[in-house]
Amino acid sequence: MTRCFGVLVLALAVVLSGVPATRVVAQSNELIRVGAGPDDPSTPVIYADQAGLFKRAGLNVQVVKLAGAAVIAAALAGGSLEIGKASSLPVITAYAKGLPFTVIGSIALWTPDHHDEAMVVPANSPIKSASDFAGKTLAAISVSDIGSIATYAWVDQHGVDWHTLKFLEIPASAVVPALGDGRIDGDHLYEPYLSAALAAGKVRIVGYPFDAIARQFTEVVLFANTGWVKEHGELVARFLRVMREASSYVGTHETEVLPLIAQFTGADATAVASMRHAARSVVINPSELQPVIDVAAKYGAIPKSFPAQEIICSCALRR
Repeated sequence: MTRCFGVLVLALAVVLSGVPATRVVAQSNELIRVGAGPDDPSTPVIYADQAGLFKRAGLNVQVVKLAGAAVIAAALAGGSLEIGKASSLPVITAYAKGLPFTVIGSIALWTPDHHDEAMVVPANSPIKSASDFAGKTLAAISVSDIGSIATYAWVDQHGVDWHTLKFLEIPASAVVPALGDGRIDGDHLYEPYLSAALAAGKVRIVGYPFDAIARQFTEVVLFANTGWVKEHGELVARFLRVMREASSYVGTHETEVLPLIAQFTGADATAVASMRHAARSVVINPSELQPVIDVAAKYGAIPKSFPAQEIICSCALRR
């Protein structure tokens, strides 16, 4: 019943949204597998697929649900994906290690008005601020993900030796139980899990580690293998045009597309309704990716910094 309701809501949104009808073009038989994680920034990808925007643009796209950025990067490197959607840091890390990845666009921005991730602790925890995290154990999807690096920067800015932090690799869906039984002291939690945990009253927010990276930066990117992009420039251009249309629509119709992210992530529909959303944008500015590169170098995720222009494809839609 819930799935049917979600489909009906989506269909109604598409009909009534006023989204301009995309001219139908010749269908490409080239399969484009797009890896996306169970998180809020994936919403434009899911919407574009379910609303038929890819098909109308003549693209044969298959959205593949994967656990997170590291898994998506590995799948793309292994040739089982053509395009990935991931946090910017794992893509930067892979590039620094020599993998032929190129960023073809943004999909989510961290801005002062769009805080979709936060550091949470148990509701009854004595921890009040970043300065209380010395020697604490935290959760992470991987120990070198963007949440972990941001947390290093955050506690460092508050006088805590970031080397004293310990991380356990725990999926976001298992964070609240881990907090409850004392295995971890906190976690940098993202949507839709953040809103679900807050709604349950089991956690509270103590800060926003992403603010330690920059006031505004590229949080999540679209990326692909450099060789594949060079060979499929026209398909990439069409894909980006669709993503720009989808991101624009989702950014102004967040409520209407909530059933999509609830179904894709398996999150409770009530909790999803109170989600905080990242700023939706496909265009990318090198100056908004550079802070992530710099903080990655400072805290050892990559050997040294490099200009953001190196990793951004010339095909990307830029400001």
